[in-house]
Amino acid sequence: MSRFAIRSNLAVLAIVAASSGFAAGSAMAAPPPPAEGGPAAMHEGHRGGGFHKGMRDGMLIPGLGPVSKAQVAELKLDAKQEALFKTAQEGQRSLHEAMRADGGKRHDLLKSQLDSGKLDPRALIEQSEKRRDAFGPQAKQVRDQWLAVWDSLNDTQRGQVTKIVKEREARMAERHAKMEGRHGEKGRPGLPGAPGKPGAPAAGDVPPPAPPKAN
Repeated sequence: MSRFAIRSNLAVLAIVAASSGFAAGSAMAAPPPPAEGGPAAMHEGHRGGGFHKGMRDGMLIPGLGPVSKAQVAELKLDAKQEALFKTAQEGQRSLHEAMRADGGKRHDLLKSQLDSGKLDPRALIEQSEKRRDAFGPQAKQVRDQWLAVWDSLNDTQRGQVTKIVKEREARMAERHAKMEGRHGEKGRPGLPGAPGKPGAPAAGDVPPPAPPKAN
């Protein structure tokens, strides 16, 4: 999948998420248009290609985040639920295709600014806002289609989704804690990765110079 296609996927999910009100805890920073949570949730595991391989045919539950294709299979959807699921998938794909067709405009505008040597961030922001507003109604429709899938789930299936979300949040919290730990170590003098020479003592711990030797 090309880098442009990846960005287009993320932009679609960002708009759907913006109309869904994703929880910030499931969020990851995404390209414009910004949204709390959307792409991040769908993009979990992006370094290993998890989003593109596992989520392309998965489920997106507004406010809760993604359910992968394998996890959807475990829900054992009935015929009615499967029909709603397919409708939501088709709606999301249509939104993606429409946004992808429109996605080159910002690139062209930025390129023209760079070629002229006159950058105009306000014009770029205005174009992004117009794009978000233009696709907002369609994104809201996709959101409602996914909510219809959620509404169709029985208590057992919702319990399975609860477990999926709980485990995902736990993994994210664990990764966050590890990242915080690594950043903390890098900021401490005398530890590998800290500024200065490896293993060097902190500035306040440097011993005084040795007295001069007697002749």
